[in-house]
Amino acid sequence: MKERDTGTILKLSPLGDHGLIVVWCTAHHGIVRTAARNARKPGSDFTGRIDSFLECELLFSMSAKGDLATLHSVELISPRLALRNDLARLYLAGYMCRLLLGTVEAADGNEEWHKLIAGALDYVAASTPRLAVLEHFEKRLAVLHGIYTPALPAHQCLLRHFQTLPDGRLLFLDYTAKSTE
Repeated sequence: MKERDTGTILKLSPLGDHGLIVVWCTAHHGIVRTAARNARKPGSDFTGRIDSFLECELLFSMSAKGDLATLHSVELISPRLALRNDLARLYLAGYMCRLLLGTVEAADGNEEWHKLIAGALDYVAASTPRLAVLEHFEKRLAVLHGIYTPALPAHQCLLRHFQTLPDGRLLFLDYTAKSTE
């Protein structure tokens, strides 16, 4: 049965010679891994429609055997082009996507995850990336997980619970510190 949903692309990985594995955070299905067969072939229906951070309407079929769904089509909703025009925005957006992906279970269909990442990426695309934006995202994520403690910075709450944070946090902090010098 084909499913229709709205989602943000969190991660892309090669699949064979011409395909892609596209990992989405969707509004109603949570984290969904899809196979976009032949997506890297010239003339593919997916050409120009699949890239990190895009917001799309997707049509897919869940697999009966595993967790890799089949992607049938995508319609672009928001390209968030500004995320690609500034290195600080790119670092911050990448970190947010990796952090969400590393902390949310695939089967968790809570629509708040999609609202969080879509809203955060929209905000970063439209404004100057700052430490306060990073901290707000981490706090919202910790609150949604039910692990936030006001006595600690949010990233420490996440680190205590999940044991690790993506490398992109330090990359973003180092880059923004150097650019303000």
